[in-house]
Amino acid sequence: MITAATISRIFHAANIEEVVGEYVALKKRGGNLLGLCPFHNERTPSFTVTPNKGIYKCFGCGKAGTAVGFLMEHEQMNYPEALKWLAAKYGIEVEEDGELDREQLQADAKERESLLIALDWSAMHFKNILLNEAEGQNIGLSYFEERGFRADTIEKFGLGYCLDSWDAFHQAAFKAGFKPDYLEKGGLVKKRDDGSYFDFFKGRVMFPIHNLSGKVIGFGGRVMQKDAKTAKYMNSPESEVYHKSDTLYGIFQARKAISQLENCYLVEGYTDVITLHQAGIQNVVASSGTSLTEGQIKLLKRFTENVTVLYDGDFAGIKASLRGIDLLLTQGLNVKVVQFPDGEDPDSYCRKLGGDDFGKFLAETTEDFIRFKTGLLLKDTNNDPIKKAEAMRSVAESVALIPDNLKREVYLRECALLFGFGEEVFGKEVTAIRRRNRIDKDGDKRHEPTGRIEATGIPLSIETPGITDEFQERDLIGILLKLGNLPFEETTVMKWVIEDLQASGIVFEVAVYQRIFDEFAKQAEGSETFDDMHFINHPDIEISTRAVNLISEKYTLSPHWEERYEVTIKTTEQALPHDILSAINRLKIRKVNRLMDEVGKSLEGLVDEEEVENKQLIRKHYEFLRKELSSNSGTAIVR
Repeated sequence: MITAATISRIFHAANIEEVVGEYVALKKRGGNLLGLCPFHNERTPSFTVTPNKGIYKCFGCGKAGTAVGFLMEHEQMNYPEALKWLAAKYGIEVEEDGELDREQLQADAKERESLLIALDWSAMHFKNILLNEAEGQNIGLSYFEERGFRADTIEKFGLGYCLDSWDAFHQAAFKAGFKPDYLEKGGLVKKRDDGSYFDFFKGRVMFPIHNLSGKVIGFGGRVMQKDAKTAKYMNSPESEVYHKSDTLYGIFQARKAISQLENCYLVEGYTDVITLHQAGIQNVVASSGTSLTEGQIKLLKRFTENVTVLYDGDFAGIKASLRGIDLLLTQGLNVKVVQFPDGEDPDSYCRKLGGDDFGKFLAETTEDFIRFKTGLLLKDTNNDPIKKAEAMRSVAESVALIPDNLKREVYLRECALLFGFGEEVFGKEVTAIRRRNRIDKDGDKRHEPTGRIEATGIPLSIETPGITDEFQERDLIGILLKLGNLPFEETTVMKWVIEDLQASGIVFEVAVYQRIFDEFAKQAEGSETFDDMHFINHPDIEISTRAVNLISEKYTLSPHWEERYEVTIKTTEQALPHDILSAINRLKIRKVNRLMDEVGKSLEGLVDEEEVENKQLIRKHYEFLRKELSSNSGTAIVR
């Protein structure tokens, strides 16, 4: 792990104008710099760099961040990679801490580099066999040509062939100076009981697997013998550089296209990826025949939140993989699917149609995953009410996984219509599943935190599908970021806001805002103020991006505006009391409104007079509180 002191030096040295200027032509405009956004197509510049704050912000697509964030977004680096890139640029020595001493760290780095060198040499060797030796040409190259792969495609993916011999590969590697240990750690050879070695991929065409920076970290191999009593495909075993659950085949070749097109096609096999690339569809990766993992999804999310899964036409296979796709929903991705005709897969159907028609087919048949799943399961019910209920519950389980309240509400309504169930029935099922999932995750029957306003004892936390407080939460976090260190009510804005929200038990619904608030609360325990750059330079790129967005101003007031229009503008200090109280009370009012709605719904169908009277008293209490909050904030009552 890079030390905090090194990270601080890197951020201090990094010049946002220099870093962004290597990729974007910037022109001076006032105190800022302006250029065409590199993250979306635009004709009128809206990409702004603010040197004195060390940030960039596009007012067209919303991308924002620091020099580190820019490298992560534009070059698809992770946080440590971006830091090391900047360290190299500005001549800063990277210090890393941990339990291991410096000599051990250097030894580990050397071993890792040696392993990567061995893997890279092996890829070159397999490619040379494929192109220049008789067996490679007759078997391997013929196979690739039969699949329609052109020479430039073979070169692009570094395809190769391993001779059908137990020792040809490792004898060549030994001759080139590679130690058996590295070949074994890379999964290229295996050791027998007698201490001798044999080639792991003998007689197979080779598909090198690359990491994000293009280094070979492993291989997939397809057997060529039709009667071979072995697995059709074999992958490299886990190693120091290759972790299958964190790797996607083709991500190196596809990363820029995925970012530019804001969508990723997800397929199963190596040849699916290669065929689609050759057809001009380059935003495609493969899970390499395994069920999707959380690590693979996190890798995808670095480039896009939109994933389109390409299914083959096998009905049983589709049903079996539905639950695996649910993991994409859990991670907040927008999931669509394409189903191919029976007997076809992305590779075969693309070759059959050709690139242009295949692209049209994708555009015309892409369907939202939840709607696809609903239609698929409904077809299988045969109007059996029990099967229909089971299908509804299965779809509800997928809907319940969606973290975004608004999206979940939209799906809830649509699925209720498709199944013919009442929206309330479907909504209750989704709510019950979400509650059960929380219980399972936490290990006990834990409820969502509930809060209280000190003066009234009224709870102010509730989950209502489709209704969120995102804008009110955003405004409060914006006030903390921009004004948190200003004096207010014999303390600071930060301290006052934190104490008020904690006393009321307010819990933010938008996860990133809750994380920012938690960090503010932690800082407030030991200090009245906070470091302005803490959130801007935050290692969590989502927090950093939100912080930059919230402190960025698209427009600045002309110095002659007041004089020209004879209007007096309040200073920040003058407007501060109203702004803070208004922001907090608007959030509380929304929560009270929703609680009133819940009480109203609970009254429907009640016959017990005592319970009805009790509910009505609670509602009156909420009405009184709403009026108080509204008058205190000077705002109209909102719904």
